[in-house]
Amino acid sequence: MAMASTVRDRVQDLLGRRDDAQRFERRWGFAPPPEWSDRVGYEVLLEEIERHRLDRIEGDVLEIGALLGGGTAKLCGWFARSAPAKRVIAVDVFDPAFDKTITAAGWTMEELYANWVGDRDQRAVFDDVTKGCTNLDTITGDSAAIELPAERLAFAFVDGNHAPDYVRSDFELVWQRLTPGGIAAFHDYGGDLPAVTSTLHRCIGDHADEIARVWTRPPTVLLVERRS
Repeated sequence: MAMASTVRDRVQDLLGRRDDAQRFERRWGFAPPPEWSDRVGYEVLLEEIERHRLDRIEGDVLEIGALLGGGTAKLCGWFARSAPAKRVIAVDVFDPAFDKTITAAGWTMEELYANWVGDRDQRAVFDDVTKGCTNLDTITGDSAAIELPAERLAFAFVDGNHAPDYVRSDFELVWQRLTPGGIAAFHDYGGDLPAVTSTLHRCIGDHADEIARVWTRPPTVLLVERRS
């Protein structure tokens, strides 16, 4: 009886995953990556990108912090359909030990990333998840030291190193290239990394005259639109 129940549960789980994938494809027009490969829930970002018609804004798309590649694949899928000339540029060090920031609960980001990546090679997983993305440029490196191959950005999502110096550096890297009307989004705002929130407040204050508006999407995404 227990074995039959286990098999039934597994079948129901597989059917549920198939239904979720079909709903995703009907909504967005492309097949989703594996559920486990997106730790953020990039549908929130896709909704904002679509609502603000960022496919019509000049510039490419930047992602700082790609982790396992599921979110990257979603960005690539949406822009491939809506603005195929735009590149999605993903920047990551592909080293789970790189971020030593400590959460309010006492975990380090290094520990959390190691748990999510497991015994797999992060870059190999990323490459497998994004293998169908023909509009993707991947840069392996420190976001504070790379040469970004884009003069203008229509959209950027930052979820890189969470240390204050990196949060500020990533904000400035994005902001100086963001096209008027473009949007920059930042993860872990108002969450269990309080230094991220306070640093973003200071960055926003420094650029207040250049900002059209600021808003949030639960649970922890902050969005900033550049003034036209």
